[in-house]
This record gives sequence, C-alpha cells and structure tokens, in this order.
Amino acid sequence: MNTIATLLGLTAIRAISFENSTRDPLKAQRKVLFEYLRRNRKTEYGSKYGFSGIRSIEDFQSKVPLTNFQALRAYLERMTKGETNVLTSDRPIFFGATSGTTSHPKLIPATAYSESKKDDLLRLWGYYISRDHPDIFNGKILAIVSPEIEGFTESGIPFGAESGHGYKHIPGIIKHLYVLPEEVFSITDYNARYYTILRISMGHDITNIASLNPNTIILLCQKILKWQEMIISDIETGSLSGSFDIPNGIRHTLQRKLSPDPERARTLKRIASDKGRLLPKDFWPNLKLIECWKAGTMKIYLNDLPRYLGNVPVRDMGCLSTEARSSIPMSDEGSGGVLAINTNFYEFIPKEEIGNKKAGPVLCDNLEKDREYFLIVTTPGGLYRYNIDDIIRVDGFFNKTPVIEFVQKGLSATSIAGEKLYESQVNEALARALSRCNLSLGFFCASAIPSSMPRYEFLTEFRDQNIPLEGKRMFLSVMDEELRRENREYEWARQAQLLGFPVLKVIRKGDSERYRIKRVQEGAQDGQYKVPELTGDRNFHKNFIYEEVIYIDNEPQKEKEVL
Repeated sequence: MNTIATLLGLTAIRAISFENSTRDPLKAQRKVLFEYLRRNRKTEYGSKYGFSGIRSIEDFQSKVPLTNFQALRAYLERMTKGETNVLTSDRPIFFGATSGTTSHPKLIPATAYSESKKDDLLRLWGYYISRDHPDIFNGKILAIVSPEIEGFTESGIPFGAESGHGYKHIPGIIKHLYVLPEEVFSITDYNARYYTILRISMGHDITNIASLNPNTIILLCQKILKWQEMIISDIETGSLSGSFDIPNGIRHTLQRKLSPDPERARTLKRIASDKGRLLPKDFWPNLKLIECWKAGTMKIYLNDLPRYLGNVPVRDMGCLSTEARSSIPMSDEGSGGVLAINTNFYEFIPKEEIGNKKAGPVLCDNLEKDREYFLIVTTPGGLYRYNIDDIIRVDGFFNKTPVIEFVQKGLSATSIAGEKLYESQVNEALARALSRCNLSLGFFCASAIPSSMPRYEFLTEFRDQNIPLEGKRMFLSVMDEELRRENREYEWARQAQLLGFPVLKVIRKGDSERYRIKRVQEGAQDGQYKVPELTGDRNFHKNFIYEEVIYIDNEPQKEKEVL
C-alpha cells in the first residue's frame, strides 16, 4: 500500500502540471503538435507533406489534409506488412483492431512511444479516481476487457483489442489488485467467459468495477441467479465447473490459481438464504466505484445499475477509442472529461458543417458551450488530422480548456420524411420515455421504414416479460411524444401526416444477445460494441424474430413472424 501511495504522490505532481496547462490550452496544443511533427518529419508521410517546413498551426492545416481510415488505409496496410518509417518513425509493437468487416478490420498502430503517452493519461485518470475514492485499493478490481490478441499481421505483429492490450501491460506495482487473470478474456464461448468472470470475482472483496459498456455489468448480474448454486459450490471446493466450454490450456492455468474457500462459500450461502438471491450489492458491500461509459447510448442502462450494485458512484471512462484517448473525467458527476491537451492535437468541425467543404476546423480555444463537434485528432501513433467519426458536446470549461462529452458515433441520422432525426435525439427521448413509463429495456433500436407511409419501427426487448398490452401501447405513445418534443422536424412531419405513427415490435427474448455475439464473431470488439439506437439499414430487422407487433390504433397484431 505504501508503494501505491508513493506512485499516486508522483502522479499528483503530473496532475498539478496538467491543471496548470489548462489555463493556456492552445500553448499546450502547439507543444504537442510540433513534438509529433518533429519526431516524424523524416517519415514518408512527413516528407510528402513537408513537416520540416511547418512553422505554425495554420501551416499544418493548410499543408496536411484531413484524413480518415480510408484515406490512410494504404499506409496502414503497408505498416502491417512490416514496412517502417511510413507514418511514424517508431516501429509498431501492436495494432488495435476496431470494428470493421470480417475480412478487413481496421488496424491502428501502437508504438512504445504512443503507449507511453496513453499510459501517462491513464495515470492521471487513475489519480483523480484515487483522490476522490482513497479506499479503492483496499480490495480487488474487477475489470472486464476484450481479448488482447486476435491474430498477427503478415509481419508477425499482434493485433486485437486495445483494452486487452492495456490490461496485459498493467504496471506490476498494481497488477496484483486485478482479480481476473488475462487468460479469462480469451475464452471464446461467452457463457463460459461470463461464468468464469463471476466464479473468480465472487470469491473476493471487490471494491472497483470497470467495464466500458454498463450493459456488460448488468448482463453479468443477471446471470448470477442462474448459476449461483454452482458458483457457491465451486468456490467451496476450489473448482472450475466442467459444464462450460473452457479450453483445456486456459482451464489448467486458471485452476492452478484457485483454492477451496469454504468460508466465502458459507457467506454467499447465508446471503442467498437471507435475501432470496445473490446480488452484488450484498456480497460486495465494500464496492466504492463503477467505471463505465455514461454518455450517448449508454445512458439508458445506468438506471439499472443500482438495482444490482446499490447506490455506488459511477465515473465515466472518458472519450476514448482505439485511435485516441481524448479526455480525463475528474469527478463522478456528469459524463464529461477535460480535453487531454497534452496527449493529442485536436481540431473540431461543428456537427452541422461536416458536409461543408468551405467550413474549416476550429481549435480548442474557440469551442462553444453546448455545441456539438466532430473530433479530429493528430496522435503520437501516426494519425494526422484524422476524423475518428465521433461527435462530442462541450459541457463547459476547466480553467480555459473544454470539458467534452461523447454524444454519438458519426451522424447516425435518418430522414425519410424530412425529419433529420439523430441517434442522440432518439437516446434523449428514450431516456425520458422510460422514466415516464417506469420501464427498463435490454435492447432498443428505432428503424426507419421508407414505405408508402414512412414510419419508424421500435425494435424492443423488455427486461420484464409481463408488461400488459396497455403498458406497451403507453410506451409507444410516450416515445412518439418525446421524439416530437426532441426534434421539431419530426413533429412537423407527424403533423403534416408525412410520417406515420411508429410501431412497437417486441423481439424474441435473447435475440439481442444473439445479435451481439454474431457481431463480435464478425469482428466487432466485445467490450466496445454498441447496438445502434437508430438505423436506416433496411435489412437490420432481419437479425431478429419478433413475437408481438403493437400499434397505437387498431391495425392487426402479428405474432411469431420472422423478419
């Protein structure tokens, strides 16, 4: 514990330096930009765009083009084949895989230098957590990530989830606090993986839970009831159930780390007997903090956390992707984090101007509170003026540096009757509708249907399977009201009868989980994948079977139809 305290003390010095830099963010940004340009001036990309001759931010913006993955694909593919000095002077040691097609995942290079920059930022994030929750190291940390290695490039460099890569390389000084061995995340059968996570973690005093997606935490909590007797028995005997498909090598590695714990088993039995079921809020009474995404489409899941975990503070993970970590949340309040001005160079394009070629990006000192922007990054890993396709909102300012919050991935907008509906608007309407109707969902997606009478279909899986028909009709009606309130073009299209009343389609129980597993098998990252809450994909509904179709009027109800 003294060693950890010393480490936090050293990080406190960095935190003071960071906070001082927020008083003049543009000065910090210039320093970061020219450090990266100088470091990479002799690379192929640096030579092509004249990094050596760039003397100002304006020079950089005029000489170096805006990019995205497609624009850099050829460079990145050459790097995966082993070519060096292409985008960065540093050799890649790992490629982070982001969602893409099965055969062509997006691979983003990470170097020892870029990893050190991310580590510095992670230490700052951890410092602010430990400052506010000093007891967090008194127990174990349950962190849930995706597997680090999914494969190797032609040149033999591993690629996989950035979260898994980071987990494997946690500094040894604190690694012993993490309850799960890294092998757990390589279990490919998801029920087996979830069982193993619960089997190991329920045998310990957990003080901190970290998972990018809060719904992952909820899913684990829901599986406890099904497996609680088995888990208690396995904790008592020190075994790992043979009922799950855990590869022999991983099973052997994990089994060697387990030992019988009859005392913990007795505690769990007593809680189950007294309470009627096992809930984490009862068997992890010292839980101090949950870390997960709180913004964007994650908002609807946060209300379910207290049911299982109690009234535990929740801190946002910040704006992060495989390409860049861009913010540092400093408190448990809200979903915003201070722009990480010492880690990447940032430009911002107002959301409404993304298609306007004449509109130039603005810098961090010219952002407006409550306005939404596309985030453009230049990173230590060799991405230059790269559009991550993330939309952020400016919540306010820390000193003179923006506090940003993730809103949604890309525009994610539909318009089948001139309504220009955004996913973020659906998310806000949904949160209010669920609150008004006192309902909880396991899955929701609004699907635009451009038929003779355009309308939206709300594909839904309710957590409570016993909601009466009138309750579902009420939700459908309230959701429509909230969309009309959120988007005036939607209200206009409804009033003008250009957009029909939406339809509620209740999908078969378990279909949302089956779809998530399907997407992960196709290449999406397990821990980071988010189901869209709005889609214009006409074939999206074919991924589900629906058991009930509910109209607000007297249109006939259909059952058991395969979409």
